[in-house]
Amino acid sequence: MKIFLAGDSLVKDYTDEEFIAGWGQYLRQMSDAEVFNFAEGGRSSRLFINEGRLNQIDEQISEGDYLLIEFCHNDDDSKEYKTMFNRLTALGEPDESGRFPMIPGKLCSKRYLPDEYLSCLNQDERIPNKDAVIRNIYSMFDAYPSENYYPYSKDGSKGTYKWFLKQYVDVAREHGSIPVLVTPPARTVFEADGTLKDGAGLHGGNNFCYVRAIKQLAEEAKVPLIDLFQISKDYFEEIGYEKIHNLTSIKLGINKGIWPDDFDSELKKPETKSEDTHLNKYGAYILTQKMVQSILDSDDHQLQNLKKHLSVKALDIARPAGL
Repeated sequence: MKIFLAGDSLVKDYTDEEFIAGWGQYLRQMSDAEVFNFAEGGRSSRLFINEGRLNQIDEQISEGDYLLIEFCHNDDDSKEYKTMFNRLTALGEPDESGRFPMIPGKLCSKRYLPDEYLSCLNQDERIPNKDAVIRNIYSMFDAYPSENYYPYSKDGSKGTYKWFLKQYVDVAREHGSIPVLVTPPARTVFEADGTLKDGAGLHGGNNFCYVRAIKQLAEEAKVPLIDLFQISKDYFEEIGYEKIHNLTSIKLGINKGIWPDDFDSELKKPETKSEDTHLNKYGAYILTQKMVQSILDSDDHQLQNLKKHLSVKALDIARPAGL
């Protein structure tokens, strides 16, 4: 049995000298099965497909394997428009019961750009040379391996988030392997009362709508769900705002060195700024432990074989001084 990972920067592997880490690299150390981590930073469910990364998994996955799927941070279209052309993925309008639609993606020419994007770009006074931006986008599109690509559409008419996620489920099942949906880690932005904030760029607002869409798909397609969002939200709120930056990566400052000594030293500098998305080595390690434990505690029969190959291990990753 092999474990395949499809995801973004919260999942990917990082080097030993980097403070930042993804749960995928520690899952490998908590499993006696071979783990193939295809996750890459900045990828959404749509971009991962457009770049041919899902095709690579399709070529290697086989019967009895598992595919863990985690996308959201780069799909969330409540963020600024600048990554609309390649990353953002619309949810579509929910029905009366709050369920988001599964509208199939539509392939378009690599010279097609959504009117919504072009309108925002033309109104953006911060960008004087708009033609250069468009030429750069076309260059990115030309690197996609297929003749056409799946574009963004604000109303979801050219493909919604749930549909793009369903493509990973279908690829796994076509090979007799088992897909597993993983909700994304929460962002560490706090309300005054100590709870994590919901809103634009924080998984979409309205009670974390992108997370709700993943849970809906898991239910509708009968896919096992690992609720890493709730696991991380509970954990982060327990740690609290004052200490949370001991678990996250560094945004402004040096983000590599000897762990944890150089991290502790960097965190003390007044000009250093921590971020609210990515985790450092210790934060990712603890979250992976909790994630593995949630799988071991699950009574979903589809996870039974996966559970046989996982164990919660104590890895040699030191705790930051601030904790």
